Amino acid sequence: MTRETTPLLLPPAPDRRASPRPGDLARLESAETLCGGRFGEEDAAGAGAMARQEAAALAGSAAPVALAYLLQFSFNFVNILSLGHLGASELAAAALGNMTLFMLVNAPAVGLASALDTFCATAFTASRDKTLVGFHLQRGLVAVTLHLLLVLPVLLGLEPVLVAVGQDPAVSRLCASFVRAQLVGAVPWMYFECVKRFLQAQGHMRASTGVLLAVLPLHLANNYLLVWSPTVGIGFLGAAVANVVTFWAMFVGSIAYAWHSEARGAWGGWSRRVAASMPEYYRLAIPTMVMTCSDWAAWELLAIAASYLGSVPLAAQSIVINTCSLTYQVPAGLSVAVTNRAGNLLGQGRARRARVASGTGLLLGAAAGSLNSAFCLAAAAWWGRVYSSDPGVVATVARIMPICALFQLSDAVNGVSAGVLRSIGRQAAGAWVNFPSYYLLGFPLGLYLTYGPPAMGVAGLWVGIAAGVTAAAVGQTAICVRADYDEEVARCMAQVDKAQGLVSSGPDSGGPTHQDA
Repeated sequence: MTRETTPLLLPPAPDRRASPRPGDLARLESAETLCGGRFGEEDAAGAGAMARQEAAALAGSAAPVALAYLLQFSFNFVNILSLGHLGASELAAAALGNMTLFMLVNAPAVGLASALDTFCATAFTASRDKTLVGFHLQRGLVAVTLHLLLVLPVLLGLEPVLVAVGQDPAVSRLCASFVRAQLVGAVPWMYFECVKRFLQAQGHMRASTGVLLAVLPLHLANNYLLVWSPTVGIGFLGAAVANVVTFWAMFVGSIAYAWHSEARGAWGGWSRRVAASMPEYYRLAIPTMVMTCSDWAAWELLAIAASYLGSVPLAAQSIVINTCSLTYQVPAGLSVAVTNRAGNLLGQGRARRARVASGTGLLLGAAAGSLNSAFCLAAAAWWGRVYSSDPGVVATVARIMPICALFQLSDAVNGVSAGVLRSIGRQAAGAWVNFPSYYLLGFPLGLYLTYGPPAMGVAGLWVGIAAGVTAAAVGQTAICVRADYDEEVARCMAQVDKAQGLVSSGPDSGGPTHQDA
């Protein structure tokens, strides 16, 4: 059986057949009591030594995750390169189609699936039965499936909607066909996101990276064969079909990995009790979705706002947004690593080390953001030439990049702090911080600076979004720093006990018995 060893995983938690119940506060007084002294010597280390250990663990876990994000980012980049030479209408239709799928399918699905970061990470170390992790996975699969069914009518009838809002009829027709073709790949893409979190919670951080590395050559070959090949190429829709094949390969690859690894042991079979437990899942999933969608939608609105300034500002805006997407991959990897690391530690009852891991993650995020800022400042004068030879575009990019540099530090800390909030199950607090930061401060301020009396042009949009992200980062970090990790351990144990109660056949059963379907 395949075994993956990562710094994320420490020796397994003690047997929890006598694990604390929500009302049994005496057993939640300290991490030492919960762990039976197993980690006492390790967790007695000084704060500095513990921080160094956690930094090494987080860096080792974040690296493969960041690479996986870069690989996923490259898939869309390859598509744009393939379609960019077919014509302006085709490129515009694909961009519009991707944005539609992004906002109606991808962003909500990632938000719903991200609740698994909380449930699975704590269940893996705290549960009496590791198959509770698989039970949570089923809840995530149900949540994303129901969401797709909810938005499916809109996606299937997209063409008249686009025409009604003023889009060119030819572009609308192409966009609608592009979206319909990609719907075949929506289910495996969403399921891959769920399975990826199921694996990461168990310490298999390299799994998705290996799968994506294996799929990348297939994606490259299909983009040529299905778009450009004179024998089997089908032109514009070939890119959509290539995506569908890629998404199915990603999902099948992740399932194959899970089946042939130790992660298979966390799957306990399908359960009929999932339906009754969905309200509890949505308590975390909906705030997580709000956090994700408010962040992602802000970027789409930024692009829309820039489109009214003309082709040169829009092109420059697209370049800088693409640059931010690239530089964000390291903080994104750290966010996933700290979510699972802190969640695993909370499940082991190790409050002090979980606090240190969270704080170390925030410091590493700030360091990564500082490096990104330094890059933006150093590359400001010439970075635009990597994408365009137009002097106006290059000059506009050079004007935006220093503002973007200020944004990078806040963006990195914001992403990692969101990961800490997921680890402690405080997504609702994050949603209350994120939404007003973006939509009551950042975006309105950007519109005012751009189109109001200051007339700053596209740079005003970036000042506004930087202010919004900074406010979100400060608010989320404050919640993380003020969190009582002993209390979070108690909440974690209560949450695990509640989930076990939902799937157990009786109050005194030795663990979940959800192999009943």
